Amino acid sequence: MNHDQWLELGDLCAVGALDGRGLAEFEAHLATECAQCAARIRETREALALMPRALAEVAPPPALRARVLAAVASEPAPVPRPSAVPAPRPSARRPGRALWWTGWAGLAAAAALLLFVNAELRSTRNELRVLQDRMTTLQTELSERESALRFLSDPNVRYVSLGGLKPTPDASAWLLWNPGTRQGLLLARGLPAPPAGQAYELWGLAGAQPVPAGVFSVDAAGRGLLKLPQLPEGHTFDAFAVTLEPAGGVPKPTGTMHLHGKVL
Repeated sequence: MNHDQWLELGDLCAVGALDGRGLAEFEAHLATECAQCAARIRETREALALMPRALAEVAPPPALRARVLAAVASEPAPVPRPSAVPAPRPSARRPGRALWWTGWAGLAAAAALLLFVNAELRSTRNELRVLQDRMTTLQTELSERESALRFLSDPNVRYVSLGGLKPTPDASAWLLWNPGTRQGLLLARGLPAPPAGQAYELWGLAGAQPVPAGVFSVDAAGRGLLKLPQLPEGHTFDAFAVTLEPAGGVPKPTGTMHLHGKVL
């Protein structure tokens, strides 16, 4: 049970609408010294005590008033005794009953209003949480697009074309490579889906030394997209290649080469 549900039970407890197992569970929760729920009960009870004072007195429904008056009129008159204090007149008791009715009506209205407001607040909090999550997603997408635009607008970006080799002659790829920041973006096409437990790995070739540049897979159409991590300094990459390797990648190529292209 999340804490919002405990707070809701606290409202019900404050108005005396919680009993049985629910009351026992809530009292056990209070026994853990939950200051937030204890404060909620105190605030709710204080609000219930104050709200009837702000409500205008409401007369009981005419039908109820008529039944009450009829019941009072049908009561037998008490037999007076010499030493007895005269019994109060029926009319003197009706205002007290009206005040009793008004007080309970005010408390019931206050409790209903409080529960309604709490439900509305909970709904509003949920809506705000959804909007915040959506805002976070939009901000992330905007940041990624701005990063891509900065990358593409950099005059140092080079275009590298990778052609298919004997295992996949119809495959191809292009790589946008920035030698200054040592970052890039690869889009492959026409590659077959790798066998289970394997994936394609991109390599930056600095002379005869291959440097791992990321692992990717392909969709049903044979397309694969890879954003290269920043490759290590101290290397001048003059070519790139793609091999088929164990899933997760390997530090040195062991599988068949499917694509290769030189940096011009």
